[in-house]
Amino acid sequence: MVTNKRKPLTVYKASAGSGKTFTLATEYIRLLIENPQSYRTILAVTFTNKATEEMKTRILSQLYGIWKQLPDSDKYMDAVQKSTGFGTKMISERAGISLNNLIHNYNYFQVQTIDTFFQSVLRNMARELDLTTNLRIGLNDTQVEEMAVDQMIEDLSTTDIVLQWIMKYILESISDDKSWNVISQIKKFGRTIFRDEYKEVSDDLEKKLAEPGFFDNYTAQLREIRQQTEDRMKEIGESFFDTLEGEGLTVDDLAKKSRGIAGFFLKLRKGIFDPSIENATVANCLDNPEGWCTKSHPQHEYIVSLAETSLGKILRYAVEERPRQWRLYKSADLTLRHLSQLRLLSSIERKVHEINENANRFLLSNTQQLLHSLIDSSDSPFIFEKIGTQLHHVMIDEFQDTSTVQWKNFKVLLSDVISHEEDGSLIVGDVKQSIYRWRAGDWRLLNGIEQQFSDQQMEVRSLSTNYRSERNIITFNNTFFQHAVKLEYQGQSELSKTEAEELNRAYADVRQQVPDHRQDNGYVHVELLPADDYQQQTLQRLTTTVSELQSQGVSLRDIAILVRSNAHIPLIARHFLEEMPEVTIVSDEAFRLDASCAVRLLIHALRLLVHPDDILTKAAIIKSYQTDILQTTVRDQELLLATNDLDKLLPEAYIQHTDELLTMPIYDLVETLFTIFDLERLEEQSAYIHTFYDYLTDYIKENTTDIEAFLTEWDETICGKTIQSDETDGVRILSIHKSKGLEYGYVILPFCDWQMEKSGNILWCRPAEAPFSDLPIAPIDYSQKQMVGTIYEGDYMHEHLQNTVDNLNLLYVAFTRSRRGLFVIGKRDAKNSRCALIQECLPLVAQDMSGATLEGVDDEQQPIVFSYGALGAPGQSDDHDAPSPNPFLQSPAPIHIGMKSFRRKVSFRQSNRSRVFMEGHDGEGAQQMSFIQTGSVLHEIFSTIRTTADIPDALQRLQSEGVLYDDHITAEKIGEMIRKRLSDPRVTEWFSPGWTLFNECTILTTEDGQVKERRPDRVMTDGQRWVVVDFKFGSPKPDYPDQVREYMSLLASMGHQHITGYLWYVYSNKIEEVK
Repeated sequence: MVTNKRKPLTVYKASAGSGKTFTLATEYIRLLIENPQSYRTILAVTFTNKATEEMKTRILSQLYGIWKQLPDSDKYMDAVQKSTGFGTKMISERAGISLNNLIHNYNYFQVQTIDTFFQSVLRNMARELDLTTNLRIGLNDTQVEEMAVDQMIEDLSTTDIVLQWIMKYILESISDDKSWNVISQIKKFGRTIFRDEYKEVSDDLEKKLAEPGFFDNYTAQLREIRQQTEDRMKEIGESFFDTLEGEGLTVDDLAKKSRGIAGFFLKLRKGIFDPSIENATVANCLDNPEGWCTKSHPQHEYIVSLAETSLGKILRYAVEERPRQWRLYKSADLTLRHLSQLRLLSSIERKVHEINENANRFLLSNTQQLLHSLIDSSDSPFIFEKIGTQLHHVMIDEFQDTSTVQWKNFKVLLSDVISHEEDGSLIVGDVKQSIYRWRAGDWRLLNGIEQQFSDQQMEVRSLSTNYRSERNIITFNNTFFQHAVKLEYQGQSELSKTEAEELNRAYADVRQQVPDHRQDNGYVHVELLPADDYQQQTLQRLTTTVSELQSQGVSLRDIAILVRSNAHIPLIARHFLEEMPEVTIVSDEAFRLDASCAVRLLIHALRLLVHPDDILTKAAIIKSYQTDILQTTVRDQELLLATNDLDKLLPEAYIQHTDELLTMPIYDLVETLFTIFDLERLEEQSAYIHTFYDYLTDYIKENTTDIEAFLTEWDETICGKTIQSDETDGVRILSIHKSKGLEYGYVILPFCDWQMEKSGNILWCRPAEAPFSDLPIAPIDYSQKQMVGTIYEGDYMHEHLQNTVDNLNLLYVAFTRSRRGLFVIGKRDAKNSRCALIQECLPLVAQDMSGATLEGVDDEQQPIVFSYGALGAPGQSDDHDAPSPNPFLQSPAPIHIGMKSFRRKVSFRQSNRSRVFMEGHDGEGAQQMSFIQTGSVLHEIFSTIRTTADIPDALQRLQSEGVLYDDHITAEKIGEMIRKRLSDPRVTEWFSPGWTLFNECTILTTEDGQVKERRPDRVMTDGQRWVVVDFKFGSPKPDYPDQVREYMSLLASMGHQHITGYLWYVYSNKIEEVK
């Protein structure tokens, strides 16, 4: 047995293809072999469900393989034998025991996503956190936030302070020549409440903004700074021209007149003093007085002497003062830019909390911050004990994607675990593959992991051998990224040496080792195309490359096209459809629900029910129904001719029973539409329909069954959901982000010219200088031009480094997905894009790599072409469908299950005892209950209708809502009763069209300092008279007249005259005037 004591925590710094999953699985299995009962005390977390599934499958399959001593598991057996010192027989036996334990106690098999783990902690801490145990986890932050903004604005009153803020914001927007409609801007900015930077300071920020007068004083102070600095620079400009005039000179006496040194001061006089005004002319005039005027000028010597004295002194002072004043001016300007939106955030946040509380929902994005607030102030080990098990080993995969707050929470757990001095805790990650910063992933955590634990607790190991790619691919990537990092380091050093060193540390291990047995195989082809017709050329190169690979015997399923932007996916797919229709394209876009003709038909059918005059929707239904289901031909022109009867082309059951369909619950309605349109004929669409039903069910659980609301949800979210696709043989198209962790035989990377930094992003900065620091955090527009030279320059440098690493990492992930062939297509001479770095690196790479070729560098009209290696036959098959003796590694066989809908009729019979229990009485009691129910229905109708013409619609609405539900209360009976009551001329007048009506409108009054609400049933006015009517459905009571008198008195207090009031006893049709 191995006696070397391992440290409690091992950190593996990995690289692409270096066996991270193998390492994690081996360590997990080692712990099980040493103690088959330890599965209860091991927690392994990763970041995606797919990675979790892969990890579980790897552990179970290799336990089985080790148990049965299968050849495919020999390397796992060797690794476990080396680490434990146990013999083969013991390892095999214990693997079988461990596998049995996991299968029969699967709930203790804790390999899960980090979100799942923290959700389990959250649920177990529900009581301490004042949450309900049956809360629902919400994923769609944006949808809730937009709903909160809409409700916040809808709830505003004329005296609401938030309305005043929004009005100020609108005026500011108009003054900046922007749209007055700021709602979309507020919604976009409001998503900030879900960012960790905001959450950390939200309480302090809300307290600060709530201080009386703080906001107005703070903004006024910044505006004053801005104005003072502008005025100061104008004064300097003015002093120059005053001096010039005092010496009897004009601008025309100076070199280049207003385009020379005078232009500098002209801009200062106008209040323009950004860094761009200090040009070469200014620099020349500072150092060379001769440059102030031409030698041929009659007063040359005099002007030169002024340049050496008074004028030169003003210039030197202006050049010295300009950066100081600009720093203050621009810092104030940037800070002020989003302050009006900033103070709306707390209101939006409160409304989001209210909406979630009403829906018994907890947003997943709030989990980490909530737990962190609890961990910060509690006995941390106790909190993690609430998960129901004692943890001795913690393994974290993809650590480079961990956010700061996630790490703060996990570090507490990990510190407690390693304090017991048991080994087996792991952290595995690769800084170079950190590409999820938009999800708060922070690669600096792994980059600086050595500072988190002591040397006695932790050891760092490198996984530096690439087992994925062929030798030529590895060699190219090693050489390319070493040069790329040097170039990026040089550029970063010009801005910040400290930030540049972080980049160097991140890529210190970029060079990978090649397994000894690898031959000189693999092919790399990089082509940077001219800008002319770049998109079409790129698409053409794509089809040419795929065709060449096919001619070499490469399977389509072994080819992947990776893109930076999802917007390129439909563009590429459409090109292949037109140019190479025989090539199947597989992408998430192809498996979206809105790509299904069956699901689209159902959605169109729902939409037409609520919008029966929508001709285009009706035409789309007919086209799909006739073509896809009935297999008949219908021309588009026929569908759009107004003279054609389109209804005859639709199922009769759909056209004839529209009203009946609209009364159905939405799930039953969709099932009925499925039957009406005979969609079970489309067997190949079953997966889409099943998935659509799943999302429909999920929607119904949390929302109303209103068709229009569901269609909105479809348009916003559900339409983009995808089905689980089987292993279709075709070329994969996916984003670089989704390709992470995957590998393909041949990778094509088109449109490799994405922009390095996006404009319009907001950076959250913590001002460090007074008076700006009075605000704990400020949203600043990210821009080098705007931020450099301000108090936010350090924030820019840091963010610029982050963007540099992000883009370099994207390239690294894309370049390292391939096993045998890498094809890169970009644009030459594309400044500020990713291709600029590639173009700069290629000559250096070609120089260092023997056998590499590089052409077209000097001819701007030709593509730059780099190639290395040879595109030979694919060699060993990449077909992974060969049967395996390991049951956990069997390839799933797709089963296509047809979708059928069976109509079911459920009859409900209520027993007499149940009826008595529900209604409380029989006989006279039942009759009394019927009167009460009828009275409620009549009151509802009279309170909502304006005129007698509204009665049929009101009855229809109550019928569809299930209010008119039995033989005692039917639409016919109620209608007849209303008609009899309206026979009285006075009642007929009340429900005539001549009145301005206030139905059940609230009147606010105060009594004893308390606000009270009064709500008369019906108040009418014709401009001269005011009439108050209160409906009564029982016997007269003494206080009824007093109620009406109070309503009349309140109207009189509002200044109205000629007021009459009535009590209308509806059942007896008695009308009593109240004096």
